[in-house]
Amino acid sequence: MKRFTHCVIGLCISLLLIPTFAQAESPRVLRLASWGPPKHYLSQSRNAWIEAVNERAAGRIQIIEYPGGQLYGPKDMHRAVARGLIDMGVILQPRLMATVPLLQGVYLPFAFDTMEQAANAYAGESLAIIQQAMQEKNLQLVYPAFSGGVQVFSAQSSIDGIADIKNLRVLATSPMVTDLLHKLEAAPDTSIPQSEQYMALKRGVADAMLNAIVTGYFQRNHEVAPFVTLTDMSFPTVLMTVNLDVWNSLPEDIQQIMLEEGEKQKAYSLGASAAMEAHFKQVISENGGKVSALPAGTRSLIQQTSQQVWQEWAQRNGPQAQRLLELNLPQPAPSQE
Repeated sequence: MKRFTHCVIGLCISLLLIPTFAQAESPRVLRLASWGPPKHYLSQSRNAWIEAVNERAAGRIQIIEYPGGQLYGPKDMHRAVARGLIDMGVILQPRLMATVPLLQGVYLPFAFDTMEQAANAYAGESLAIIQQAMQEKNLQLVYPAFSGGVQVFSAQSSIDGIADIKNLRVLATSPMVTDLLHKLEAAPDTSIPQSEQYMALKRGVADAMLNAIVTGYFQRNHEVAPFVTLTDMSFPTVLMTVNLDVWNSLPEDIQQIMLEEGEKQKAYSLGASAAMEAHFKQVISENGGKVSALPAGTRSLIQQTSQQVWQEWAQRNGPQAQRLLELNLPQPAPSQE
């Protein structure tokens, strides 16, 4: 009897320990909220990042994505991540600039001639400044992904000279772009959200809108604004972010895995974005759009006006904003007297 009792007690103890061991071996789940079409190259890139991180983490963490705006869309994502309502989230950079004004330093209108130049702003000291500003809002940037340049879709005509911009009723959302359009004597309108801009153009409420080529095609902007001028006004990014408290709770090697795999997807997005943009330029042309490039002389004149806007922004936002200008924009050559 005594031996039987010992066996029963031993069995009970073993059964009690099984859940404890199983729980210790289960991975920590991180919920990732995203939005956008699943076949978009940025969605596919994000899936590759998740798979790579999960594989290298070897069962210690598991990132589970909730795509297509199931939890939050681009309008609310930055608040959801910052407040810890979700562990991780995909944030559209322009949506975050009101909360993190220093992000404007890598989204200056007509500051960068290529996506590669804009991508360089997410490196070194410039990246450190951006990271610090985001961390102050309880956000950790893992990597930026690129979606192409911002172009002008117009119902009136292509933009060849400054005169074509004057009095043009342009739908815009960025305060800095709005300032620039005012200086160019256009008539910017910030009252209409992007989801309603197609109908505004169709009804003649506005003359033009700003959008990337790929997004513009899928939103059918070329149907109501067939004159597409390639301005590369700015280069918006999609930011993979983690709630800062969650980030700080992760082991350093897991953080490093996320960052290393993020660098790969950042590089991928640059190449994929250029290829997709070239493809959809052709598709828009085949569907009746008139795609043309902004003349170099006109771009140079606009950049001269843009410099006033950049400097005014830096003065409003302090030494770190000024430092971003110094790091990322060409500085005038010293005079030789």
